[in-house]
Amino acid sequence: LATLEEGLGITRRIHPERHSVEGRFLNSIGSVYHDQGKLEEALAMQKRALKIFRKTLGPESLDVAAALCVICSVLKMQGKHAKAIKKYEESLAIYRGVFGSEHDRVATVLLSLACCKEGSGDVEGAAVCVREAHGICTKRGISKGIGPDVAAMLARLEGSG
Repeated sequence: LATLEEGLGITRRIHPERHSVEGRFLNSIGSVYHDQGKLEEALAMQKRALKIFRKTLGPESLDVAAALCVICSVLKMQGKHAKAIKKYEESLAIYRGVFGSEHDRVATVLLSLACCKEGSGDVEGAAVCVREAHGICTKRGISKGIGPDVAAMLARLEGSG
């Protein structure tokens, strides 16, 4: 964390007008806080990174989508499912726009969105998302990584309905 904070300071001295590199340092610091369970600090860092990414890289950049996903994770951990769902949907739209609808990153966000929807009580919405993620995994031959998680969630949701 100290090394990241030092890098952030150097970046701010080199680029006082705001630069995407500053956003990446804030994103990394936020991820460290997230991993440490310091959710408020993580959320603050990710929101600052998101603001910088939107300003310097544009609202449809991959860095915006990635920052949104970390914000979603924090919001989900805080039990703020409605806010997380909205941001997951925004991130999903960016990933679809950049990669198309059948990319593994799209499937990953769909799985996260499904988990969040299930946590909010929207089991049918979760099933819709996980079915789409499963279709992507099947079509792309993704049997490792998220593949087993998607299959397990789909089986569980379809078994409970």
